[in-house]
Amino acid sequence: MSIPTTRRLVYLSHLIIQIGGWAFRIGILIGLLQSSMSAAGVGVAVIFVPIMLGSLFLSPLVDRSDPLNAMMIVNGIRICALLAMASTTEIDSVSSYASIAVLSLVQPVYLSAEVSFFRRILSEDSMIAALRNLANIDWLTYLLGMFAGTMLVGQLRLSGVLALNISAVLLSLMVLFAINQHSAKLRSTPGPSSSGTIFDLTPLYPAFFAVFLLNLGAGIINVYPAIRATADGELDRGVLLIIVLSNGAFALLGALSVKPIFDRLGALPTIAGAAALLAACLVAMSLDASLPLVIASSSAMLGLGQIFAAAAHTHMVSSVAPDRAGRLSGLFQCCTYSGVGGNGLLFSILGDELSFGLIVLMCAGSAFLASGVAIFAIVRSTHVKVSPTIDR
Repeated sequence: MSIPTTRRLVYLSHLIIQIGGWAFRIGILIGLLQSSMSAAGVGVAVIFVPIMLGSLFLSPLVDRSDPLNAMMIVNGIRICALLAMASTTEIDSVSSYASIAVLSLVQPVYLSAEVSFFRRILSEDSMIAALRNLANIDWLTYLLGMFAGTMLVGQLRLSGVLALNISAVLLSLMVLFAINQHSAKLRSTPGPSSSGTIFDLTPLYPAFFAVFLLNLGAGIINVYPAIRATADGELDRGVLLIIVLSNGAFALLGALSVKPIFDRLGALPTIAGAAALLAACLVAMSLDASLPLVIASSSAMLGLGQIFAAAAHTHMVSSVAPDRAGRLSGLFQCCTYSGVGGNGLLFSILGDELSFGLIVLMCAGSAFLASGVAIFAIVRSTHVKVSPTIDR
């Protein structure tokens, strides 16, 4: 099996997983909200905390084995967790929360395995295209999932959502098995595990910090559409749908445009520029203005966020040996979700104390700091890329 065919099949597997995943997330969120607001709050915590733990502690395990085998193992774990959830009658039961936690725990491991697989079969210059395509799939399925979820909100049932997700995981597993059977010659055999640690990655510290700061600011997008779509205490579902779908469309455009920008400017300038422009968008988002400005500023912010994320992710995993790609992808995801989680925590603390516009301005300040950190990295490195042998 050729490398292009193998890549397309991995993308297909990712597409299938994301379709099932979005249906599951929407169904679970609706079910928890129908149960109670406290149940939904617990559900959000059960989703995000394990993702951070999995990205930090489990993703490095990918580097010790074959990435395709790791993806298949993750899918096997997913099936077991979904079947366990299907056996319970209450969506807010302890067993349901435990299943959700397991699914979240292995989510970053799957992405790290994909990144590690591509890092082993592709050149460093091709990594930006691979990560861009994964982002394209993520946002395309987000758009389809959000639209379908909004249209079918009254018809969604947990049993149907679980059946769809189980079917998606099984189909993905079949695709991965076919790849595993026919592409063994393409994959480098993992050698002894690198003895390096995170302390050997000093040149990448600014990238870690910039990713955290950027998401600490950009994480406000999780509540921004709902707040801007609410007037006099009433949520306008039509306005919310317009904002969310516009945001998703521009995020997809951002993911599509990242490769030519990255190829022209390089990693660190792309990261710095995207962060600065994203901060400017957050300043515009802080204004209590008309709906067109709300849509334009938040959509542009998400598009720039995809450019930043793909450039930062590529910079991090391409700056190390292939046998460390899983660990670096995990660190990228940990920095991302830590920033998003930190934003949610700060908003919960400051939401009743400060105006929403001032909070968004503070988020813009965090994004500007991310740009400053990236500029510092450019100056320090004098435009020289981190050596791929820093952790061998």
